[in-house]
Amino acid sequence: MKLLKPTRLCEGDTVGIIAPSSPVLPFNEIYRQGVRHLRNLGFEVKEGRSVRLRLGYMAGTGPQRAKDINNMFADKEVKAIICARGGSVAIQTLRYLDFDLIKTNPKIFCGMSDITTLHTAFLTKAGLTGLHQADVVFGFGADMKSQEAIYEVNLFLEVTKQAKPLGLLPKLTRWEVWRSGTAEGRLFGGNLPTLESLLATPYFPKLNQDIIFFWETMSRPLESIDQMLVHFKETGLFDKTKGMLVGKIRGKETNVIKDMTSEVKGVVLDITKDFDFPIIASMDFGHFTPNLPMPIWLKVSLDTKGARVWIRESYVI
Repeated sequence: MKLLKPTRLCEGDTVGIIAPSSPVLPFNEIYRQGVRHLRNLGFEVKEGRSVRLRLGYMAGTGPQRAKDINNMFADKEVKAIICARGGSVAIQTLRYLDFDLIKTNPKIFCGMSDITTLHTAFLTKAGLTGLHQADVVFGFGADMKSQEAIYEVNLFLEVTKQAKPLGLLPKLTRWEVWRSGTAEGRLFGGNLPTLESLLATPYFPKLNQDIIFFWETMSRPLESIDQMLVHFKETGLFDKTKGMLVGKIRGKETNVIKDMTSEVKGVVLDITKDFDFPIIASMDFGHFTPNLPMPIWLKVSLDTKGARVWIRESYVI
């Protein structure tokens, strides 16, 4: 596929905000803080209608949310689109999206978790690279004085404002090596259950090149993670995988954040025992953690000596 890249962000550019999955309203105060922080960074902000909608667990109907996405890509003032938050129902928008419009108006598109749905569909249907990283609520809405928020926002600005490779990814925490080796390929992945929901649909790409597969998920029963990974294995995804990057696997239980990344190690190594690709884990992306920028389908390489990962080409032009 021909990879489309967006143009770089400049100070004073307009950033569009949409809610393509779950509603903003339960997190309205944090959301407003995120909007203020975007403005403090020098950007104008244009909000889509979906950020004001709530229909149970959805930010409006599928067609309403899809219209917001289409409108943001069509709007010549908007240079980047940042999702307010994730959720679980972005998949409802896909049949209503204008992929020809998106293809002729490539823009920075940023978000994580359920936004993996849109990154994957945009790549498959339009060839557009997406940025699996900060959203408005949990990314830009964080305390901007904290080390974690500074780490995430500075990396967002570096990858979106400079048309050059990001290079070696900086570590905020200690990363783990689960299987040694070196590898290179195209960066592909995102939220594990979201990706699985797209298998066997027209929105999942034909992986005709070697990939570096990155994934994260919120904490859940081990057998659930086992099932999803085996599903990917049986579809042949691991046959194209030359390296694997695993983020933090965290979830909230009775107001305590549970990290089960170490529990997952045995499951991952067992399911991938017929493959020799290297694995770096507990990286700085996922839920309840700052997120590294992970640009979809860009050339990357890794070396488990020192647990190093490089992004070898620019996200923007």
